[in-house]
Amino acid sequence: MFKITVEDAKPSKKKLHIEIPTEDVLKKEAEIVGNIRKTANIKGFRKGKVPKDIIMKTYKKDIEEDTKRELMNVAYEFAVSEYKLNPVSNPVFTSVLYEENKPFSFDASVDVKPQFELKEYKHIPVTKESLKVTQDEIEKAIKQLQEAFSSLEDKNGVVEDEDIVVLSINSINKKTNNPIKEFSGENLYVEMGKKQLIEEIEKEIYGTKAGDEKIFDVKFNNDYPLRFIKGKDITFDVKIKSVKRKVPPELNDEFAQKVNKEFKTFDDLKKDVETKLLENKKNLEINRQKDEIVKYLLNEYDFELPESLVNQEANNIMVEYVKNMYYAGADVNAEEYKPANLRKRFLPEATKRVKSTFILLAIGDKEKIDVSSDEIKKAISDEAVARKTSFENLYKEYEEKNLLPIIEMDILGDKVLDFLYENRSIVEKKETDEASNEKQKEEK
Repeated sequence: MFKITVEDAKPSKKKLHIEIPTEDVLKKEAEIVGNIRKTANIKGFRKGKVPKDIIMKTYKKDIEEDTKRELMNVAYEFAVSEYKLNPVSNPVFTSVLYEENKPFSFDASVDVKPQFELKEYKHIPVTKESLKVTQDEIEKAIKQLQEAFSSLEDKNGVVEDEDIVVLSINSINKKTNNPIKEFSGENLYVEMGKKQLIEEIEKEIYGTKAGDEKIFDVKFNNDYPLRFIKGKDITFDVKIKSVKRKVPPELNDEFAQKVNKEFKTFDDLKKDVETKLLENKKNLEINRQKDEIVKYLLNEYDFELPESLVNQEANNIMVEYVKNMYYAGADVNAEEYKPANLRKRFLPEATKRVKSTFILLAIGDKEKIDVSSDEIKKAISDEAVARKTSFENLYKEYEEKNLLPIIEMDILGDKVLDFLYENRSIVEKKETDEASNEKQKEEK
């Protein structure tokens, strides 16, 4: 029988000291030696007939490593089960002491699920925002539709805001005389004033006309945010192919039918826009109230979190952020993207995410909320559609990377949050001091 001592290294970390009796060590060694004998090819001996002492001498290091690894795994799993530890990280093995014909001992440190008492979680107070759709919002949405359905016609005058310019750009590094492909292209459609081009190029285009060509130099300093051109002296050759202006359609029944053939009149379009705006506001309000619920829970509990999980979550946030910024053209080698600076920036968010997850999972456990295999498959199927891959390939990828439990946990967290939302209590929104003071001034 294993000798096991469990210590609280931290509230969410356990340190195990495990000792395995000599007879168990010798038994495991003999088992491993027997397995090696079955396949060992040693000159002068038939397969399976190599003497034990020859096997021990030839494969001594492999036998010791295999014996230690297998015994450590078995003993650790036994300790976890025996003491109901609920680990949330892989163990770190230290102080490994393996000597011939002696007990085998080692230490194992592991982060465990934090323990805390659940407080009352039904009827969490949340505020309610108005869901009224204003006339201005309807008109703004219709204007966006009108703009989207605008036609383009050639313009003879100079380039101004909101004009559509069809152009080509060639960018050359003056030092190397090499083209910069990220800032070169043919027949590019650019809407002026929408910051679709960098400011240094856009300002040169204003006032030009169709057929014009502008060649100009720009020297970018070392702090420029786009890595393709930071610190470079560049020649831009811009050819204006054509200038167009948008011609918006008239807001009438014909326009409504163009937007949706099921609409008969312009009023049908307006009603549909109002309905969709209201639905969007409802969804935003649901998410806002759920954010209030999570914030409430975070303020209600104070317990130590497993460092490994917080660090892992921070790393996930950092990797995703850097990847997005890289594809946006940022110089990810700049000081602000150094791991230490990113960790300082994202550690608070990672802490909130991990803490809220433990609270939600604890509530889910008490309420016996679970996740079905069909729900997991649906989540993977939806992701497969978004990533334009097959369900089978994505499921296999998640399975190989051991990501299925994480997907299950995410779904469970969402279901628990839905449960808390359904059991919330709506309270009056408190006025801020500033709003209260303004109100008092008006009353006077």
